[in-house]
Amino acid sequence: MDYKKEAAAMAAKISTALNEFVVNDTNTGLLGGYTGSALFYAYYYQLTSSDEHLDKAHAIIEKSIESLGQEATNGSHCSGVAGVAWTIQHLIDMGFIEEDELVDAFADIDDIVGEFMLNSLEESQLDFLHQGTGPALYFLGRPAHIAEKYLVPMVTHLEQQAVILPTGISWRDEFARSNKPEYAGKEVFNLGLAHGVPSIIALLARLYEKGIAKERAAVLAHDSIQWLLSAKKPQAGGGESWYPTLVDAANVPSGDRHSRLGWCYGDLGIATMLMGAGERLQRNDYKTEAHQMMRDIAQHRDLKNGAVFDACLCHGSAGIAHIFQRGAASTGDPLLAQATDQWIQHTLALSNRPGPVGYQFYHMPDWVDSYNMLEGITGIGLALVSYMEPGIRPDWGNGMLIS
Repeated sequence: MDYKKEAAAMAAKISTALNEFVVNDTNTGLLGGYTGSALFYAYYYQLTSSDEHLDKAHAIIEKSIESLGQEATNGSHCSGVAGVAWTIQHLIDMGFIEEDELVDAFADIDDIVGEFMLNSLEESQLDFLHQGTGPALYFLGRPAHIAEKYLVPMVTHLEQQAVILPTGISWRDEFARSNKPEYAGKEVFNLGLAHGVPSIIALLARLYEKGIAKERAAVLAHDSIQWLLSAKKPQAGGGESWYPTLVDAANVPSGDRHSRLGWCYGDLGIATMLMGAGERLQRNDYKTEAHQMMRDIAQHRDLKNGAVFDACLCHGSAGIAHIFQRGAASTGDPLLAQATDQWIQHTLALSNRPGPVGYQFYHMPDWVDSYNMLEGITGIGLALVSYMEPGIRPDWGNGMLIS
């Protein structure tokens, strides 16, 4: 059974609920602010052919560009200039914005984002959402000479900062060390797609695909994937996570041994990375591993053992549903298609809170109203649109490395 009728009704409610948010919100970011809503309206326009939704996408981008010219904003992908610029480039690629009008703006953006990126990498700040690797997504969409100017040095930094371990290479999680007191002074390695090694691998595979530092990127990607696979728990699957959240240099879990189910942390983020890396690096063994993980998760993980409390893309049911949908599209596996329906059903059922259209973001121990793409109804809406019409390429997911 599919839930497309119910999804359509909810997407319409989300479209209306976002009207006031995009006018009044002051956070420009792609994932953490209002810019992500431009993606929702652009894809909703593709679904409905209603010009008012495309007009809303244009209005949001105009506000975003104006804001970048008036406010001091960092260069990050989640909340800064890189994510906004990636969104604009994405809408250009979709044919919804004329690039000629933005040539000068992109030249300035290249400098701002490039400086942020290289300075962050110099300081070993490798976090995808908030630090030096996330801007690589923006540069992957720029002309080759600009992309190489910034992405080749990124590869050099990753080579220099790689930690050689018995089973391959990895990179230390400086974000956790600096933001969580319990990890201060400890050498830990992050297995989450949002903040850890899987995001670095996903970006390296994209560099390989683009032919940027191709052989060097391939070596780093393969060696780090071998390390990652070695971090799999001996007792994995059947309701138990395959991977912990953090490990030390000996692959001993630091903190929780059982990881949650979501995009940001846990097995699904690793699986979607392996699926995409396998495609880009022409490695069927990576795709096979990803497929086996997804099948096990589909059969044995649920709201309870996955610690799924809300519907957001980050760590909620909509993100889980979308990853399963992409997995089903890649493999043709009906089990993953069934899992997509199941998690869409959960997503619709979780609209039972006193928040916008019944959704709230669970920020332990509090429930918070959220409209943005990462944690709120913008992201839920995108997942619902993609579910309703699989024929619309869900390339918005590339902004979260889901592809």
